[in-house]
Amino acid sequence: MPLRLKIAQSTAAKAAVYRFRHQVFVEEERRFQHSGNHIIDQYDSFAETINVLAFDGQQPIGSIRVIMENDVGFPADDFYDFTSFRSTLQGACACIGWLCCTKKFRRHPGLVVGLIKMCFREMRKKGARHVLATLHPPVLPMLERIVGAHAIGPEFYSEELQVAMLPVHVDLHQLPPGGRETFDDPSDMILADSNERRIYRKGEVVVRKGEPGEEAFLMMRGSVRVVDEDFTSALAAESPMFGPGQIFGELSLLDSGPRTSTVVANSAEADVMVWKRAELLQQLRSNQEKALRILELLGTRLRHQIEGRRDNPPVSLAARILVDSSHHGALPVDMQWLSRQCGIGGHAFQDIMSSWERAHWITTDPEKGCLAVKDHDHLMAQIGMP
Repeated sequence: MPLRLKIAQSTAAKAAVYRFRHQVFVEEERRFQHSGNHIIDQYDSFAETINVLAFDGQQPIGSIRVIMENDVGFPADDFYDFTSFRSTLQGACACIGWLCCTKKFRRHPGLVVGLIKMCFREMRKKGARHVLATLHPPVLPMLERIVGAHAIGPEFYSEELQVAMLPVHVDLHQLPPGGRETFDDPSDMILADSNERRIYRKGEVVVRKGEPGEEAFLMMRGSVRVVDEDFTSALAAESPMFGPGQIFGELSLLDSGPRTSTVVANSAEADVMVWKRAELLQQLRSNQEKALRILELLGTRLRHQIEGRRDNPPVSLAARILVDSSHHGALPVDMQWLSRQCGIGGHAFQDIMSSWERAHWITTDPEKGCLAVKDHDHLMAQIGMP
Protein backbone atom coordinates (compact mmCIF):
# COMPACT_ATOMS: atom_id res chain seq x y z
CA MET A 1 0.00 0.00 0.00
CA PRO A 2 1.50 3.40 -0.96
CA LEU A 3 2.12 6.23 1.43
CA ARG A 4 -0.25 9.13 0.74
CA LEU A 5 0.72 12.72 1.52
CA LYS A 6 -2.01 15.37 1.49
CA ILE A 7 -2.27 19.05 2.28
CA ALA A 8 -4.78 19.49 5.11
CA GLN A 9 -7.38 21.90 3.75
CA SER A 10 -10.71 21.01 5.35
CA THR A 11 -11.57 21.63 8.99
CA ALA A 12 -11.64 17.87 9.59
CA ALA A 13 -8.22 17.37 7.97
CA LYS A 14 -6.67 20.13 10.06
CA ALA A 15 -8.21 18.65 13.21
CA ALA A 16 -6.58 15.32 12.27
CA VAL A 17 -3.19 17.11 12.15
CA TYR A 18 -3.67 18.61 15.60
CA ARG A 19 -4.67 15.22 17.04
CA PHE A 20 -1.68 13.57 15.39
CA ARG A 21 0.74 16.05 16.96
CA HIS A 22 -0.68 15.16 20.38
CA GLN A 23 -0.38 11.44 19.62
CA VAL A 24 3.33 11.71 18.76
CA PHE A 25 4.69 14.41 21.08
CA VAL A 26 2.57 13.74 24.17
CA GLU A 27 1.39 10.13 24.04
CA GLU A 28 4.35 8.44 22.28
CA GLU A 29 7.38 10.60 23.10
CA ARG A 30 6.09 12.24 26.32
CA ARG A 31 7.98 15.41 25.39
CA PHE A 32 5.70 17.61 27.50
CA GLN A 33 2.41 17.67 29.37
CA HIS A 34 -0.63 18.88 27.46
CA SER A 35 -4.30 18.87 28.37
CA GLY A 36 -6.90 17.66 25.89
CA ASN A 37 -6.09 15.61 22.80
CA HIS A 38 -5.07 18.33 20.31
CA ILE A 39 -1.96 20.49 19.93
CA ILE A 40 -2.78 23.78 18.21
CA ASP A 41 -1.31 27.28 18.45
CA GLN A 42 -1.87 30.78 17.07
CA TYR A 43 0.09 30.07 13.90
CA ASP A 44 -2.40 27.39 12.85
CA SER A 45 -5.03 30.11 12.41
CA PHE A 46 -2.99 31.98 9.77
CA ALA A 47 -4.45 31.73 6.25
CA GLU A 48 -1.03 31.03 4.72
CA THR A 49 -0.12 28.20 7.11
CA ILE A 50 0.26 24.80 5.41
CA ASN A 51 0.03 21.41 7.11
CA VAL A 52 0.98 18.22 5.26
CA LEU A 53 -0.30 14.92 6.65
CA ALA A 54 0.98 11.48 5.57
CA PHE A 55 -1.16 8.33 5.67
CA ASP A 56 -0.64 4.59 5.56
CA GLY A 57 -4.08 3.54 4.37
CA GLN A 58 -6.38 5.69 6.52
CA GLN A 59 -3.94 5.93 9.45
CA PRO A 60 -1.94 9.19 9.91
CA ILE A 61 1.78 8.42 10.22
CA GLY A 62 3.59 11.72 9.65
CA SER A 63 3.10 15.47 9.56
CA ILE A 64 4.91 18.79 9.04
CA ARG A 65 3.87 22.45 9.17
CA VAL A 66 4.90 25.44 7.05
CA ILE A 67 4.42 29.05 8.17
CA MET A 68 4.90 31.78 5.60
CA GLU A 69 6.27 35.29 6.23
CA ASN A 70 3.95 37.27 8.52
CA ASP A 71 3.84 40.23 10.92
CA VAL A 72 3.83 38.09 14.08
CA GLY A 73 7.00 36.07 13.47
CA PHE A 74 7.81 32.37 13.57
CA PRO A 75 7.56 29.75 16.34
CA ALA A 76 11.30 29.15 15.90
CA ASP A 77 11.88 32.71 17.17
CA ASP A 78 10.78 31.51 20.62
CA PHE A 79 13.79 29.18 20.76
CA TYR A 80 16.48 31.09 18.85
CA ASP A 81 17.05 34.74 17.91
CA PHE A 82 17.19 34.78 14.09
CA THR A 83 17.12 38.61 13.90
CA SER A 84 20.79 39.14 13.02
CA PHE A 85 20.88 36.31 10.49
CA ARG A 86 17.63 37.37 8.80
CA SER A 87 19.05 40.87 8.25
CA THR A 88 21.57 39.31 5.83
CA LEU A 89 18.94 37.57 3.70
CA GLN A 90 17.22 38.77 0.55
CA GLY A 91 13.76 37.45 -0.25
CA ALA A 92 10.82 36.12 1.75
CA CYS A 93 11.30 33.59 4.54
CA ALA A 94 9.21 30.66 5.70
CA CYS A 95 9.48 28.38 8.70
CA ILE A 96 8.96 24.64 9.11
CA GLY A 97 8.10 22.86 12.34
CA TRP A 98 6.04 20.19 14.07
CA LEU A 99 7.83 17.54 11.97
CA CYS A 100 6.74 14.26 13.49
CA CYS A 101 6.30 10.58 12.58
CA THR A 102 4.94 7.58 14.45
CA LYS A 103 7.57 5.22 15.86
CA LYS A 104 6.68 2.46 13.39
CA PHE A 105 7.41 4.64 10.34
CA ARG A 106 10.37 6.75 11.50
CA ARG A 107 12.78 4.61 9.52
CA HIS A 108 10.65 4.51 6.38
CA PRO A 109 13.03 5.74 3.64
CA GLY A 110 10.52 7.91 1.80
CA LEU A 111 8.30 9.35 4.53
CA VAL A 112 10.35 12.28 5.83
CA VAL A 113 11.76 12.94 2.34
CA GLY A 114 8.22 13.11 0.95
CA LEU A 115 7.02 15.43 3.72
CA ILE A 116 10.00 17.77 3.29
CA LYS A 117 9.79 17.90 -0.50
CA MET A 118 6.05 18.48 -0.54
CA CYS A 119 6.19 21.37 1.91
CA PHE A 120 9.25 22.88 0.21
CA ARG A 121 7.40 22.81 -3.10
CA GLU A 122 4.48 24.67 -1.51
CA MET A 123 6.83 27.28 -0.05
CA ARG A 124 8.43 27.93 -3.43
CA LYS A 125 5.03 28.22 -5.09
CA LYS A 126 4.12 30.89 -2.53
CA GLY A 127 7.29 32.86 -3.21
CA ALA A 128 9.54 31.94 -0.28
CA ARG A 129 13.31 32.10 -0.82
CA HIS A 130 14.58 31.02 2.61
CA VAL A 131 13.55 28.46 5.22
CA LEU A 132 14.32 28.80 8.93
CA ALA A 133 13.81 26.19 11.62
CA THR A 134 14.99 24.89 14.97
CA LEU A 135 15.44 21.14 14.67
CA HIS A 136 16.58 18.13 16.65
CA PRO A 137 20.32 17.68 15.71
CA PRO A 138 20.00 14.05 14.41
CA VAL A 139 17.66 15.34 11.68
CA LEU A 140 20.25 17.74 10.21
CA PRO A 141 22.40 15.25 8.19
CA MET A 142 19.34 14.05 6.28
CA LEU A 143 18.14 17.61 5.59
CA GLU A 144 21.66 18.57 4.56
CA ARG A 145 21.63 15.77 1.96
CA ILE A 146 18.09 16.43 0.72
CA VAL A 147 17.83 20.22 0.69
CA GLY A 148 21.26 21.58 1.64
CA ALA A 149 20.28 22.62 5.17
CA HIS A 150 23.05 23.98 7.40
CA ALA A 151 23.31 25.05 11.02
CA ILE A 152 23.70 28.81 11.60
CA GLY A 153 24.41 28.63 15.31
CA PRO A 154 25.49 26.28 18.10
CA GLU A 155 23.41 23.44 19.50
CA PHE A 156 21.29 24.40 22.54
CA TYR A 157 18.92 22.69 24.93
CA SER A 158 15.20 23.54 25.08
CA GLU A 159 13.82 23.24 28.59
CA GLU A 160 10.28 23.53 27.22
CA LEU A 161 10.63 20.62 24.80
CA GLN A 162 13.29 18.80 26.82
CA VAL A 163 15.43 18.17 23.76
CA ALA A 164 18.61 19.51 22.10
CA MET A 165 18.04 21.81 19.09
CA LEU A 166 19.90 23.50 16.26
CA PRO A 167 19.03 26.71 14.33
CA VAL A 168 18.93 25.78 10.63
CA HIS A 169 18.71 27.62 7.29
CA VAL A 170 17.88 26.46 3.74
CA ASP A 171 18.17 28.58 0.58
CA LEU A 172 15.43 27.36 -1.76
CA HIS A 173 17.29 28.81 -4.75
CA GLN A 174 20.41 26.78 -3.96
CA LEU A 175 19.07 23.26 -3.50
CA PRO A 176 21.50 20.37 -4.09
CA PRO A 177 20.76 17.90 -6.93
CA GLY A 178 18.94 15.56 -4.53
CA GLY A 179 16.58 18.37 -3.49
CA ARG A 180 15.60 19.47 -6.97
CA GLU A 181 12.59 17.98 -8.65
CA THR A 182 10.94 17.91 -12.03
CA PHE A 183 9.04 21.18 -12.55
CA ASP A 184 10.99 23.03 -9.86
CA ASP A 185 11.18 25.90 -12.34
CA PRO A 186 8.47 28.42 -11.29
CA SER A 187 7.14 28.56 -14.86
CA ASP A 188 6.48 24.81 -14.75
CA MET A 189 5.25 24.44 -11.17
CA ILE A 190 1.70 24.95 -12.38
CA LEU A 191 1.77 21.33 -13.59
CA ALA A 192 2.54 20.00 -10.13
CA ASP A 193 -0.31 21.94 -8.50
CA SER A 194 -1.78 19.01 -6.62
CA ASN A 195 -2.89 18.49 -3.04
CA GLU A 196 -1.88 14.82 -2.94
CA ARG A 197 1.34 12.93 -3.39
CA ARG A 198 1.98 9.16 -3.16
CA ILE A 199 5.08 7.06 -2.66
CA TYR A 200 4.95 3.49 -4.03
CA ARG A 201 7.51 0.79 -3.27
CA LYS A 202 8.92 -1.39 -6.04
CA GLY A 203 6.34 -3.82 -7.40
CA GLU A 204 3.31 -2.04 -5.92
CA VAL A 205 0.45 -1.49 -8.37
CA VAL A 206 -0.22 2.15 -9.21
CA VAL A 207 -3.13 1.53 -11.61
CA ARG A 208 -4.74 -1.76 -12.55
CA LYS A 209 -6.12 -2.72 -15.95
CA GLY A 210 -9.93 -2.60 -16.13
CA GLU A 211 -10.42 -0.32 -13.13
CA PRO A 212 -12.17 3.05 -13.55
CA GLY A 213 -9.79 5.87 -14.41
CA GLU A 214 -10.40 8.57 -11.82
CA GLU A 215 -6.82 9.79 -11.39
CA ALA A 216 -3.83 10.84 -13.49
CA PHE A 217 -0.23 10.88 -12.31
CA LEU A 218 2.84 13.07 -12.74
CA MET A 219 6.15 11.31 -11.99
CA MET A 220 8.29 13.28 -9.56
CA ARG A 221 10.94 10.73 -8.55
CA GLY A 222 11.77 7.17 -9.56
CA SER A 223 10.00 5.27 -12.34
CA VAL A 224 7.01 3.05 -13.13
CA ARG A 225 6.56 0.34 -15.77
CA VAL A 226 3.57 -0.76 -17.83
CA VAL A 227 2.80 -4.48 -17.52
CA ASP A 228 0.03 -6.11 -19.51
CA GLU A 229 -0.67 -9.67 -20.55
CA ASP A 230 -2.15 -8.39 -23.84
CA PHE A 231 1.16 -6.94 -25.06
CA THR A 232 2.82 -8.57 -28.03
CA SER A 233 5.92 -10.62 -27.23
CA ALA A 234 8.07 -7.85 -28.67
CA LEU A 235 6.58 -5.35 -26.25
CA ALA A 236 6.71 -7.67 -23.25
CA ALA A 237 10.50 -7.66 -23.32
CA GLU A 238 10.62 -3.86 -23.43
CA SER A 239 7.45 -2.58 -21.79
CA PRO A 240 7.02 1.20 -21.59
CA MET A 241 8.43 3.08 -18.59
CA PHE A 242 7.69 6.52 -17.20
CA GLY A 243 10.22 8.63 -15.30
CA PRO A 244 10.41 12.12 -13.73
CA GLY A 245 8.43 14.72 -15.66
CA GLN A 246 6.20 12.25 -17.48
CA ILE A 247 2.43 11.92 -17.15
CA PHE A 248 0.58 8.60 -17.19
CA GLY A 249 -2.98 7.47 -16.62
CA GLU A 250 -4.43 10.61 -18.17
CA LEU A 251 -6.32 8.97 -21.05
CA SER A 252 -8.77 7.06 -18.88
CA LEU A 253 -9.07 10.15 -16.73
CA LEU A 254 -10.09 12.37 -19.61
CA ASP A 255 -12.52 9.97 -21.33
CA SER A 256 -13.89 8.17 -18.22
CA GLY A 257 -12.94 4.80 -19.71
CA PRO A 258 -11.38 1.87 -17.82
CA ARG A 259 -7.62 1.51 -17.50
CA THR A 260 -6.11 -0.17 -20.55
CA SER A 261 -2.96 -1.41 -18.76
CA THR A 262 -1.54 -2.16 -15.35
CA VAL A 263 1.27 0.10 -14.09
CA VAL A 264 3.64 -0.87 -11.26
CA ALA A 265 6.46 0.90 -9.42
CA ASN A 266 9.74 0.02 -11.12
CA SER A 267 12.24 1.78 -8.83
CA ALA A 268 12.81 1.30 -5.10
CA GLU A 269 10.42 4.21 -4.60
CA ALA A 270 8.12 5.82 -7.17
CA ASP A 271 6.99 9.28 -6.07
CA VAL A 272 3.99 10.70 -7.94
CA MET A 273 1.75 13.75 -7.85
CA VAL A 274 -1.92 12.75 -8.12
CA TRP A 275 -4.54 14.60 -10.14
CA LYS A 276 -8.14 13.74 -9.28
CA ARG A 277 -10.50 13.76 -12.25
CA ALA A 278 -12.95 16.37 -10.96
CA GLU A 279 -10.21 18.66 -9.67
CA LEU A 280 -8.10 18.44 -12.83
CA LEU A 281 -10.99 19.06 -15.23
CA GLN A 282 -12.05 22.08 -13.19
CA GLN A 283 -8.50 23.45 -13.31
CA LEU A 284 -8.22 22.84 -17.06
CA ARG A 285 -11.46 24.75 -17.68
CA SER A 286 -10.28 27.73 -15.65
CA ASN A 287 -6.54 27.66 -16.34
CA GLN A 288 -5.63 27.93 -20.00
CA GLU A 289 -1.88 27.91 -19.27
CA LYS A 290 -2.09 24.58 -17.45
CA ALA A 291 -4.29 23.08 -20.18
CA LEU A 292 -1.80 24.07 -22.89
CA ARG A 293 1.18 22.70 -20.94
CA ILE A 294 -0.54 19.34 -20.44
CA LEU A 295 -1.46 19.18 -24.13
CA GLU A 296 2.19 19.88 -24.99
CA LEU A 297 3.34 17.02 -22.79
CA LEU A 298 0.78 14.63 -24.26
CA GLY A 299 1.74 15.64 -27.80
CA THR A 300 5.42 15.11 -27.04
CA ARG A 301 4.68 11.72 -25.54
CA LEU A 302 2.65 10.52 -28.53
CA ARG A 303 5.27 11.82 -30.95
CA HIS A 304 7.88 9.83 -29.03
CA GLN A 305 5.74 6.71 -29.39
CA ILE A 306 5.59 7.23 -33.17
CA GLU A 307 9.17 8.25 -33.83
CA GLY A 308 11.02 6.44 -31.06
CA ARG A 309 9.60 2.96 -31.60
CA ARG A 310 9.90 2.40 -35.33
CA ASP A 311 11.79 -0.77 -34.47
CA ASN A 312 8.53 -2.16 -33.13
CA PRO A 313 6.01 -2.32 -36.01
CA PRO A 314 2.79 -2.77 -33.95
CA VAL A 315 3.66 0.21 -31.75
CA SER A 316 4.52 2.48 -34.66
CA LEU A 317 1.41 1.49 -36.62
CA ALA A 318 -0.98 1.80 -33.66
CA ALA A 319 0.38 5.24 -32.76
CA ARG A 320 0.05 6.50 -36.36
CA ILE A 321 -3.54 5.25 -36.64
CA LEU A 322 -4.52 6.79 -33.30
CA VAL A 323 -3.03 10.19 -34.15
CA ASP A 324 -4.62 10.38 -37.59
CA SER A 325 -8.01 9.00 -36.54
CA SER A 326 -8.24 11.57 -33.72
CA HIS A 327 -8.36 14.26 -36.42
CA HIS A 328 -10.45 12.49 -39.06
CA GLY A 329 -12.69 9.88 -37.36
CA ALA A 330 -13.08 7.41 -40.22
CA LEU A 331 -9.60 7.77 -41.65
CA PRO A 332 -9.13 8.15 -45.43
CA VAL A 333 -5.84 6.40 -46.00
CA ASP A 334 -3.62 4.89 -48.66
CA MET A 335 -2.47 1.57 -47.17
CA GLN A 336 0.83 1.62 -49.05
CA TRP A 337 1.54 5.12 -47.74
CA LEU A 338 0.66 4.04 -44.17
CA SER A 339 2.95 1.02 -44.50
CA ARG A 340 5.86 3.20 -45.64
CA GLN A 341 5.24 5.81 -42.92
CA CYS A 342 5.56 3.15 -40.24
CA GLY A 343 8.52 1.42 -41.86
CA ILE A 344 6.67 -1.91 -42.15
CA GLY A 345 7.09 -4.26 -45.13
CA GLY A 346 4.07 -5.31 -47.19
CA HIS A 347 3.49 -8.82 -45.79
CA ALA A 348 4.15 -7.79 -42.17
CA PHE A 349 1.83 -4.82 -42.61
CA GLN A 350 -0.97 -7.01 -43.96
CA ASP A 351 -0.51 -9.54 -41.15
CA ILE A 352 -0.82 -6.86 -38.44
CA MET A 353 -3.81 -5.16 -40.07
CA SER A 354 -5.60 -8.47 -40.65
CA SER A 355 -5.08 -9.60 -37.05
CA TRP A 356 -6.42 -6.31 -35.71
CA GLU A 357 -9.41 -6.46 -38.00
CA ARG A 358 -10.19 -10.05 -36.90
CA ALA A 359 -9.98 -8.86 -33.29
CA HIS A 360 -12.41 -6.01 -34.16
CA TRP A 361 -9.91 -3.32 -33.17
CA ILE A 362 -10.24 -1.66 -36.59
CA THR A 363 -12.30 -1.95 -39.75
CA THR A 364 -11.12 -1.18 -43.28
CA ASP A 365 -13.03 -0.46 -46.46
CA PRO A 366 -10.72 -1.05 -49.48
CA GLU A 367 -13.27 0.33 -51.95
CA LYS A 368 -13.62 3.66 -50.13
CA GLY A 369 -10.00 3.63 -49.02
CA CYS A 370 -10.73 4.35 -45.36
CA LEU A 371 -10.03 2.91 -41.93
CA ALA A 372 -11.98 3.28 -38.65
CA VAL A 373 -10.90 2.57 -35.07
CA LYS A 374 -13.34 0.26 -33.24
CA ASP A 375 -11.36 -0.60 -30.10
CA HIS A 376 -9.55 2.50 -28.92
CA ASP A 377 -8.39 0.88 -25.65
CA HIS A 378 -6.52 -2.04 -27.22
CA LEU A 379 -4.64 0.23 -29.62
CA MET A 380 -3.69 2.45 -26.67
CA ALA A 381 -2.41 -0.61 -24.84
CA GLN A 382 -0.24 -1.48 -27.86
CA ILE A 383 1.69 1.78 -27.49
CA GLY A 384 1.83 1.57 -23.72
CA MET A 385 -0.55 4.37 -22.76
CA PRO A 386 -2.47 3.22 -19.62
